[in-house]
Amino acid sequence: MSEQIWFKDPSVLFSPTTWSQFVPTKNMTTAQALNSVVRFSTYFSVILFLATGVSAYLLAVPVVMATSVGLFTLFPDGKVMESFVSKVKKAVSKAETMPSAENPFMNPLLTEIGDNPNRPDAAPITRSDVKAAVSSAFQKTSDMYMDTSDVFDQAQAMRTFHTLQGATIPNDQDGFLKWLAKGLDEPDHSSAPLARHAKLLHEGYVEAKGSMKNLKSTTSVPTGTEPTSFTPAKSTKLASK
Repeated sequence: MSEQIWFKDPSVLFSPTTWSQFVPTKNMTTAQALNSVVRFSTYFSVILFLATGVSAYLLAVPVVMATSVGLFTLFPDGKVMESFVSKVKKAVSKAETMPSAENPFMNPLLTEIGDNPNRPDAAPITRSDVKAAVSSAFQKTSDMYMDTSDVFDQAQAMRTFHTLQGATIPNDQDGFLKWLAKGLDEPDHSSAPLARHAKLLHEGYVEAKGSMKNLKSTTSVPTGTEPTSFTPAKSTKLASK
């Protein structure tokens, strides 16, 4: 059973199994993280009060408690940070194209269209081991203007290149379209209710307000006169001598 937020069950703050959890971690739920913050503020305020005798330090406890209530009310499932880069999940025995001296950034080469059309996708560039492999492979390249073995020159030369998001042959267009449309039917917990309402109004998710039924049509109003008949200009012929 998951841990309840402290104002729904105050006993979870100092129970025998949770009293030592006063540092939030990324593996905690929203309720567990807020409970740990309240525990930390309680412990820290009591220590400062006992050390200095200043009772004002104890006021931090109700302030933190009130803040935790507000945060849990606004973000009961946590705040999701929007990003262009999705979280990298470890896959079991998934084939990946790793950096090499011939292809440090793992992009599809023209020669691979015929020689290696079934090449696996590039490894995630956000992974720490892939970043290190890219730097190591790029050091083996040669540049007539820069020394790629030097850290500064290597950084200057590497910024010209990047790894493509779709590094297969052909690229995974269907997967990209599914990624663009993911989460359309899921509830939005990325922001507060008021911010979500403003977001919907400003991103084109609602129909345009107003109507053009009462506007006058300019096509029904004559804008000029038209000739009743067309009379071509008389042509003149030059008399030949």
